[in-house]
Amino acid sequence: MDEKKSFFERPTPSRIKEGKELVLLEQRIVSALLDLRPHQYAVISENSFRGNFTPAKFLKHGDTYKLSNRPFGKTPYQLLREAVDDRQTAFNTLMAGYSFVPRMGSDRVPRRVPFVELLEAARIMAYGHEYPGAGPKVLGEYINSAKVKTEGGSFLVSTPSRSKKDHRHRFTITSIPIYFWKPHVHLIPYSFASPDLEVKSKMFRELRFTFENSPEPSQINYVQAHAIAAAYAVTELQLKKKNHTPHRFLVFPVVSQQAVDLYSTLLNRTLLQVQEKEKTELKHLTQAHMEAIMWRLVRRQGYEAGFDDRALQDGRVYNYNWNHV
Repeated sequence: MDEKKSFFERPTPSRIKEGKELVLLEQRIVSALLDLRPHQYAVISENSFRGNFTPAKFLKHGDTYKLSNRPFGKTPYQLLREAVDDRQTAFNTLMAGYSFVPRMGSDRVPRRVPFVELLEAARIMAYGHEYPGAGPKVLGEYINSAKVKTEGGSFLVSTPSRSKKDHRHRFTITSIPIYFWKPHVHLIPYSFASPDLEVKSKMFRELRFTFENSPEPSQINYVQAHAIAAAYAVTELQLKKKNHTPHRFLVFPVVSQQAVDLYSTLLNRTLLQVQEKEKTELKHLTQAHMEAIMWRLVRRQGYEAGFDDRALQDGRVYNYNWNHV
């Protein structure tokens, strides 16, 4: 595994436990984590994740909040708010992100967006603020065709690596709404793609098959943190040009400071109790475990607990505290 840069590194389980008081969480996990004191660390039993919860399978096949298939007149922010507030979604269902399907053209591949990838995208943005010049960059834009009105703009971008390897990710993102052109601007974000982003987690999670009789297609487009951070960078650049359309129709809401606090607690002060044969071990929570808990925050405390729709526009995303330990 690549060694992380200090801004992105995670303490080992032994460091998490060192000098701290154990708090075993069995119920009201989200509120208990938010109330955790500096001298404490939390332990969550793997049995708290009901059924035959399999982390890798959950991220590939777990339930998602589906953005409405009739987005006319509503922004992606409004559609996601409606999705998470929908009472038809079982309150106790473990959610693996949200999803949307392109509304134009022949591409009908679902896009899956995990909460953790939104959080990591915000952390990449904060890293660029902490280390000037290291953040996501827009290297080129392709927005001068008449087709951009109905297909969105394409951008060549680069984002910083989170590992100590000295390289950046260089790729393109497509289908960014640039011009307000009713009704197509409502549909453009749903075709978002990053076709040449070679990140292992993205490639692994896009390798999947559904059951033979499943109505869900096997192919998905897993939207990863670097692509989201690049979309934020493009949006910010357009805001500086007084173009608010990309921000209004951004399909990736920016996480809130409260969400960052909970995520930081999961990373830095929470362990998973795992029973392996006759031995009990404490391990890091996987991304799947953290994903399920992050959506619990939104279901219990509302959309604003998880997301801040003006954090990018107002610059708050750059000043989030990622040292909530």
